[in-house]
Amino acid sequence: MCQVIVVDDNPVDHLIMKKTLERFDIFRDAIFTFNGGPIISFLEEFHDEPAVLPNLIFLDLNMPFSGREFLRHLEILYTSLHKQPDVYILSSSIDPTDKALVDEYDFVKGFLSKPVSTEALFRIENAYQSEKRLAS
Repeated sequence: MCQVIVVDDNPVDHLIMKKTLERFDIFRDAIFTFNGGPIISFLEEFHDEPAVLPNLIFLDLNMPFSGREFLRHLEILYTSLHKQPDVYILSSSIDPTDKALVDEYDFVKGFLSKPVSTEALFRIENAYQSEKRLAS
C-alpha cells in the first residue's frame, strides 16, 4: 500500500489528479487536501505511527499556507517521523527558485509541472514499488 497525500488549493487540479489516478489505477489510496497546515499537524501528532503516515506527498507551492511554509515545517519534524515521506513539488511555475527547492531539501525528490503527466506518475509509482521490493 502506498499512502499518498495531494496538497493543492485548486479544486480543478484535484479533479485532474483524481481522474488521472483513477483512470490509470495508480496510487489508489490518495488523500486530497486544500491546505498543508492540517497535514503538518497530522504528521506531528502521528509521527510515531508509521501505519498512518504517508509514503508520498504531492505539494503545490502556491497556496495560502504556502508550499514553502509546508517544506520549512516538514524539515523541522522530518527526522522524528517513523516513516519519512518523499515529497514531489507540483507547480505551474517556471521560476528557477521554485525548481531549486528540489536541491534545498533532501526529502524533495522532484519538481512536476501541472498538470502532472501520467508518465511522471508512473515513474514515481514504479520507483516506489522497486524501492519497496528492495526493502523487503
